[in-house]
Amino acid sequence: MKEFISTKNQDFTFGDCSNCEAKCCNGKHGTVFSQIILNEFEKVYKNFPILFIFGELGFIKPVVLLTNGKDFCPYLKDFKCTIYEERPTVCRTYPLSPNLDDNIYVDTLCPEINKPGLDIIKNNKILKSFDNSVFYKYQDKYIETHFEFETLEKKDFQKINTINQIVFYKYIGSNNSKYINMHKDSLRNLSFFKISS
Repeated sequence: MKEFISTKNQDFTFGDCSNCEAKCCNGKHGTVFSQIILNEFEKVYKNFPILFIFGELGFIKPVVLLTNGKDFCPYLKDFKCTIYEERPTVCRTYPLSPNLDDNIYVDTLCPEINKPGLDIIKNNKILKSFDNSVFYKYQDKYIETHFEFETLEKKDFQKINTINQIVFYKYIGSNNSKYINMHKDSLRNLSFFKISS
């Protein structure tokens, strides 16, 4: 599980990933997916399935599937990422996360948070090695992503699987945008995650 709190006006340190057995990459600890914005599609579709979920208000949201909910990320070997340079943004920025309120949040359940080491947030500034463009104007990027998919109809989505009570869908309609095409190409990765399409 994860427990994110705002970093606003708080300082946080981070120990070292080598002290942890990749808890953040383990489906048994609740790591299943991360919502993505448009500029992330190209970064993830070659290695990960891009799927869709429906939010509480019925809006479609693109997500990257990170595990099958039972196992570690399939790119993890000996608790090390085998595609480190190509890992998704959520992996690059963890234990930090952007939010719709344009604040940055931190997962307080990460075992290395507030251990002696690096100052990842100090005086409301992010350490350079954890900084990422996704943290800036995230609300605008989120809204842009919403508008890209808002005209798609629910009837044009087909359920693929339910993981930890979250229903994931693929698009089966006639829209042919570059993002939908990357989504369709990414479905070949489902078998690597031990999920059928």
